[in-house]
Amino acid sequence: MSKLHAILLTACMAAALTQAQANDCRNLKVANRKIKIDSTEVAQYGNFLTVQMNLRLDSLHLGTNNQLVYTPVLHTTSGEVKMPEIVINGRRQQIMYRRGKFRNRFSSNATVVQRLNGRAQAVHYQATIPVNGKLQNYDVNLNEDVCGCGNIDEGNHYLLKKSRQPLAGFVRPQAEAVKIRHLDKRAYIDFPVDRTELHPDYRRNPEQLDSIINTINTLKNDKALEVSAINIHGYASPESPYVHNDYLARNRAKTLTAFVQRMVNLPAGIFSVSSTPEDWDGLRQYLKSSTLQHRDEILAISNDEALTADAREWKIKTTYPDEYKYMLTNWYPALRHSDYHITYKVKPFNVDEARQLIHTQPQLLSEAEMFMVAQTYEPGSREFNDVMETAVRMFPNNATANLNAACTRLTAGEADAAYPYLQKAGTSAQAQNAWGMYWQLKGDNQKAHQCYTQAAAGGVKEAQTNLENL
Repeated sequence: MSKLHAILLTACMAAALTQAQANDCRNLKVANRKIKIDSTEVAQYGNFLTVQMNLRLDSLHLGTNNQLVYTPVLHTTSGEVKMPEIVINGRRQQIMYRRGKFRNRFSSNATVVQRLNGRAQAVHYQATIPVNGKLQNYDVNLNEDVCGCGNIDEGNHYLLKKSRQPLAGFVRPQAEAVKIRHLDKRAYIDFPVDRTELHPDYRRNPEQLDSIINTINTLKNDKALEVSAINIHGYASPESPYVHNDYLARNRAKTLTAFVQRMVNLPAGIFSVSSTPEDWDGLRQYLKSSTLQHRDEILAISNDEALTADAREWKIKTTYPDEYKYMLTNWYPALRHSDYHITYKVKPFNVDEARQLIHTQPQLLSEAEMFMVAQTYEPGSREFNDVMETAVRMFPNNATANLNAACTRLTAGEADAAYPYLQKAGTSAQAQNAWGMYWQLKGDNQKAHQCYTQAAAGGVKEAQTNLENL
């Protein structure tokens, strides 16, 4: 064994452990620090992993009979995959390589060079191997064989890249003391002109009344529910004097409420009546989506709070008579409507009941019950993610629901898909950890480090682990 080999086998063995534990290979030096490695990149593109780097040999003096072999190795939970080698030969070893002595030792596409002692020399290495799916937790080591024996497992191991899927901190939602739900629907009940009496068989009334009654009875007959309040709100159109429309909207709502109460047989105390004399908001919505020639001018009049409702109506009618006629015929009938708002309580469910309802009636579940269902599945599984996505659909403005939905996306490596949820996930320590995951996936480790540090200070264990793996 040459003097160089003796130095490499002793000094490098002592330094290898420290190098292998580092996750920053920008200043990596091997061969007893005689070879500098730079421009290192380890990246996955689709179903392929590519490793490339430059080895600077300027400081290396290699004996004519010496050979150095470096082998990148991908380590995953399912095993390891060796990549084509980098072989650096002394002069005589290079001659033997050309004569085929090492034909069965190295890959056919190995990178092989002869060291030209005393000269500046760089070796560019690039190799690609196929991988199955997206890699999440893996190491890529550079294994060193300083004797050319071919046994890389007993040599030094230098870390080129350590990639760890950042850990998400899912948050258990607070349980609702009482699950209160609401249902809002609209009906178009036809009343005789300027009258308030209700005729169940008049025009569209049979269909519209059946819809109201069936909706309420469906809730009433569900043993998991208790109807606690029903409000019927009447609207009239801006046509006719405001005082008269006030009378019509209010009394038509009272008439409809009395009829519905009789048909559904619920206590009178849960019913309430309210009204809006003229549905100007509805008219404005029609205007905004219309192509009327003077749309903006009519809309400005409808918004002019300096005018009374009757004055606004008169100004539109006299200034733009043709467009007013169109509005009167096509829009005003729909502005005469009855909205009903039903409030009901939902009983609590156990996990088995909740697992059934998550697919059929998720609106009956609390966020805590949905989280309970999610815990019956493997985190990251399709079922687990579906539950989290359902929760955020049911509670779109809830910080915890958005945070958990963001975490499902981040765990899957989908940073951009997680971003809208993160925007509504709040500022908790757990949310900071999720933001750290986001920035890590986006490649900004500085921002990721800041977020993880804040989250770890807030007691999030996953954040501390993420800091260690960053």
